[in-house]
Amino acid sequence: MARQIPKTQDAGELDPLAATAYTTILDRIVRLDLPPGSLISENSLGREMGLSRTPVREALKRLEREYLVSIMPRRGIIVTEVDLRSQIQLLEMRRGIEMRLLLRGTERASDGQRAEMKRLASEMEAAAEANDLKSYVRHDAEFDAIVEEACGNRFLTQAMWPVHALIRRYWHTQVGTAGLREALDLHVRVVRAAADGDTDAVRQRLTELCDRTETYILDQMR
Repeated sequence: MARQIPKTQDAGELDPLAATAYTTILDRIVRLDLPPGSLISENSLGREMGLSRTPVREALKRLEREYLVSIMPRRGIIVTEVDLRSQIQLLEMRRGIEMRLLLRGTERASDGQRAEMKRLASEMEAAAEANDLKSYVRHDAEFDAIVEEACGNRFLTQAMWPVHALIRRYWHTQVGTAGLREALDLHVRVVRAAADGDTDAVRQRLTELCDRTETYILDQMR
């Protein structure tokens, strides 16, 4: 499967081998190939990827900082559960940091970047119609990468990296639900607003998406 995170997320403190391990393990966690609560092994992961334990260990340490795995001495490494209360907290990040990131990216995007956003909006809409979450997430990650490049603020970008992964993993647990389809449709509206360079519409559409997602999650918690 194509990667589900922007290429820039490989950067930072990880060396190339650790970045490869990080990307591979992250994708498997987000897609639920490594489901919540599952026990994982450095040795097994290393063999599957053809890597030594050192880059795998570094990747897992980063994933622990991003709340996707828990490293427990003498017990092993466990993929964290999908926590609904945490999803509500992540929405606060979306209303604040992601809003700022999207607005800056919308303002600063080039004509070429806007054209790519429009293409991705159409691709995401088609994927939603086909109930193809795999393709939708891939295109969404491409959109995120364009916004991050256009925004040009690495601090905003880095703050959102783990948020995107946690949110995508949650929606993978909602495959087949009406809530997922509504969220996909609302997100396409955000992408179209950004492609049009309309910051007022971006603010309105992202707020709508966060409001509806919050209502959906709170209903699940009752």
